[in-house]
Amino acid sequence: MKISISFEIAKVQYRAAINSFVYQLGADGTKLLKEEMRLLLRDIMRFTPPKTRKQGEDAISGDLYRAAFPLRPEKIKWKRMKELVLSRDINAIRELWMKQRKGFFAYRRLLLSVAEIKENHKRHRTRYGRVRSDKNRMAFADHWDTYTKTVQSFVGFARAGWSAAANAVGLKLPKWVSRHSGKAGSGYRPPRPDRLEIEAINRSSKIPNYEFNVVSAATKMRAVSMQKELQRIVAGGKSRRGSLAATIHGQPAD
Repeated sequence: MKISISFEIAKVQYRAAINSFVYQLGADGTKLLKEEMRLLLRDIMRFTPPKTRKQGEDAISGDLYRAAFPLRPEKIKWKRMKELVLSRDINAIRELWMKQRKGFFAYRRLLLSVAEIKENHKRHRTRYGRVRSDKNRMAFADHWDTYTKTVQSFVGFARAGWSAAANAVGLKLPKWVSRHSGKAGSGYRPPRPDRLEIEAINRSSKIPNYEFNVVSAATKMRAVSMQKELQRIVAGGKSRRGSLAATIHGQPAD
């Protein structure tokens, strides 16, 4: 993935702030990197959609309603249509729809299986994975429910790509994210005393421009936050960071 110039700048600013903590304040480099990875991942998680499991599941449900509306007999007021749906008389349903020139059922196409719903969904998704308008498709409710439940089961997968690093640095993930741990592509390289570098790897996110819109934004936030914290400590402030506990800048927890 190509890294944007603004992301490079953010990385330089962030690295400079981390170096200042180590060389100016005497912070323990290994501990500092783990602290910052935890804080950076926290902010990345905040920017990674969806904000909650329910928000993600509701978005999927809305998209799939637009991709193929579920035919639920108990909600169909048209008596003849309700009878045909209950009996699953496919030819009669299609014939009835062909006669409609206006109204909700006009010009509709019936999808006959979970596989057809899946293919239709894939065909009409935008590059951001969303379905933005009614696609004039319908499906039997049990097929629609089966496919919807399958897609909703992946909510949190993009965030779970950070799980290896999050677990290593002590960032607790919500259960709707951690349930994908071990399945999402995730990696972590810890810092060592002779190698003050740390790396979190996410191979699960397919969100367009994720590195720029999410990772870069979170990195900028941490760079600014660290710079402000550095100024405060240099001016005489104290810190509860474990990485500064052994220095004159450390303050024991209450």
